[in-house]
Amino acid sequence: MDILIKEVIVLHPTSDHHQQEVDIHISNGNIKKIGKNLNINADKIIKGSRLYCCIGLCDIGVHTGEPGNEHRETISSVTQAALSGGYTALAVFPDTKPVMQTKASIGFIKNHRERHGVDLYLIGALSKDVKGVDIAEYMDMKQAGIIAVSDGMNGIDDTSLMSRALQYASTLALPVIHHPCDHHLSAGGEMHEGVMSTSMGMRGIPSIAELNMVQRDTLLQSYNGGTIIEHAISASESVEAIRTAKKQNQNITATVAYMNLLHTDEDLVDFDSNLKVQPVLRSESDRLALVNGLKDGTIDAIVSNHTPLDEEAKNLEFPYATPGAIGLETCLAAVVDGLSNDLNLSEIITKMTVGPRQLLGLEIPEIKEGAKVNIAVFDTNAPWSMAMSDIVSKSKNSPYIDKQFKTKVVFVLPG
Repeated sequence: MDILIKEVIVLHPTSDHHQQEVDIHISNGNIKKIGKNLNINADKIIKGSRLYCCIGLCDIGVHTGEPGNEHRETISSVTQAALSGGYTALAVFPDTKPVMQTKASIGFIKNHRERHGVDLYLIGALSKDVKGVDIAEYMDMKQAGIIAVSDGMNGIDDTSLMSRALQYASTLALPVIHHPCDHHLSAGGEMHEGVMSTSMGMRGIPSIAELNMVQRDTLLQSYNGGTIIEHAISASESVEAIRTAKKQNQNITATVAYMNLLHTDEDLVDFDSNLKVQPVLRSESDRLALVNGLKDGTIDAIVSNHTPLDEEAKNLEFPYATPGAIGLETCLAAVVDGLSNDLNLSEIITKMTVGPRQLLGLEIPEIKEGAKVNIAVFDTNAPWSMAMSDIVSKSKNSPYIDKQFKTKVVFVLPG
């Protein structure tokens, strides 16, 4: 099949056509020709008002639901949702049922047939059953095909366990993905601890609950070596601690969930349970610190924090609702629209395409003649709103239902 993308601006730092407006001819899954005013008799022609082309987005820390929670999400639905949002690669968390910690459980997802061309990269359990007590079998999981270890959004309170995880993971060249949260300090918290939590009568989660773990992790990494990805940070103090560690050449990297770049605790005034997420939405000063962390390279990647939850978990009073929101289908549109005054478009796309792949040591696709195609095309002048019926994910826990966007994914072709 021949596809022609007309008058599209390429956004890929290593491409010779970076930030240039070109036509792209795709034939039989390969980029055949890139140039101006191509005259091709194509089977499909992609046009738009303000088109951009990048390599397919890559996400870290997706919750698949399946196996064990198929009523929330399946491999088929999560990969279709990914394509809808421009993603062609997902690194998935191990907190399935059974937990992704054996060759059999890893093989189930690795060999799943209903992935719709999306690359699935598997993150094995850091601790057995992701309970944070005993270390999992890293060697066996590595042989089965994992690319990192993590307990998902469960922070590791046990310092000895985290130390051993770094030691063992480093011998296998596996990064440790850790969501920093001290459960002793955050226990019972519903939102960011501050003026808003006080005025709303909610128990808060202080920034120090995150900072305490970030500082501990930097000490452990300095002592043990290895690689730590501080996943989904939310506090300004954490940004500064990671910035300092990087200046000291420590192997510390970081990701940020897109909703923490766009929202603050003030948005919770109406008790919207779909804005109850983990990590919690913090203050405007925290949000700005996260944006600045992206600008100066302290934060390496933007993630969707895709957490599908059923009605029974979300359609409750705010204190009783489970934290989490789906994000694959809206992350690109929301970030491009919402951060246009803070980051340039090239920076945003790099943090959603190249950045996540570099953190995980994955091959980075190319946009050049002869390359195997792996692209996403979006239009920044294509107004749309997401109706409930438009959501591809099996779960509908999104704060963006009926919200107007200007940016829309119009074409995705995974490798």
